Amino acid sequence: MSEVKSAETYQFGDFTLDLAEGRLSRAGADIALRAKAFELLCVLIRGRGRLFSKDELIDTLWPDVIASEDSLTQLVSAVRSALGAGASDVIVTVPKRGYRFAASVVAIAPEAPQLPDIHYAISGDIRIAYQVLGDGPIDLVYVPGWVSHLEYGWESPRVASFYKRLSAFSRLILFDKRGTGLSDRAAGLPDIEQRMDDVRAVMDAVGSKKAALLCMSEGGCMSIAFAAKYPERVTALMLVGAFAKRIWSEDYPWAPTPEARQVFFDDIENQWGGPIGIEQIAPSLANDPAFRAWWGTYQRRSATPSAALALAKMNTSIDVRHLLPQIRTPTLVIHRQDDRDALIEEGRYLAEHIPNAKLLELPGNDHLIYAGDQDDILTPVQDFVASIR
Repeated sequence: MSEVKSAETYQFGDFTLDLAEGRLSRAGADIALRAKAFELLCVLIRGRGRLFSKDELIDTLWPDVIASEDSLTQLVSAVRSALGAGASDVIVTVPKRGYRFAASVVAIAPEAPQLPDIHYAISGDIRIAYQVLGDGPIDLVYVPGWVSHLEYGWESPRVASFYKRLSAFSRLILFDKRGTGLSDRAAGLPDIEQRMDDVRAVMDAVGSKKAALLCMSEGGCMSIAFAAKYPERVTALMLVGAFAKRIWSEDYPWAPTPEARQVFFDDIENQWGGPIGIEQIAPSLANDPAFRAWWGTYQRRSATPSAALALAKMNTSIDVRHLLPQIRTPTLVIHRQDDRDALIEEGRYLAEHIPNAKLLELPGNDHLIYAGDQDDILTPVQDFVASIR
């Protein structure tokens, strides 16, 4: 099952559970439910009718910490309390075994979103696919990480929500880098200069003289290079989970070692088509079957196995440290403190070496920009853009 085909809304009795909005309501009135209890209800209702063992629920809800049965019992009690009278017949306890969601459920499939049109910009002899949405007062270019796919990204409710929130305060410009998604495959391995120039080509195509750049992971390196070369075209630089270098050295000891990168290369060669790397880049979603399925398909559509491997090797050679002192654009560095893919020290390094950069350290261990609590990232992004308009 792919994430897009999962129902976003479930109804049972006079209750409505809206996964996309993160809301539980009864007869139209919202019911307060803390995040972990809401997550438990989502797990149970998605697997309605199935018996969940206590161990399975604990592993799903607390994948990175040690939790006790008492913690689970308290969560079940919180959900039952929110549901009110008769809740024990909705979430049934099977003695010494676990819990089962026993109520009759109606799953309401989401309407297919109206996608922005796909257009193409010319960058040298390569065509770069892009989309534009929103009519906010500033142009905002989102520069993705390793690989992407414009159309299939929208099929994840989580990604669609992320894009829509950005477009609510900007004219949002999305694109697939050369060699990925709907853009042309380049002959040979593109270097960072060529990939950086794809940003210029897309901005020219949409008539954008200046834009704020929101970048994730390796997209940060491209954007740093762009801001250094075209400072007059960048109003703000926002680096999320970004890094300056992708291979270990004595003077940059936080990057992956050559051995760790080789393990990653081997995974691409041997396991492409599955949700490669999800435990590292999105641990909060690693046990979500729907997201795992979507992520595996997203990667397959974004790049062929050979292209994914070539791009991963190209990313490994990146080093933009020499460009950091040249940045004169207002810069916000956002980094989750326990990011497993790009260590917090890498975000601190960027903030220390880019003149006047601001650093925002967030709780969490996700690397993927739209995993975890999106508001933690989107609210400061919106505020930062507004502050420099």
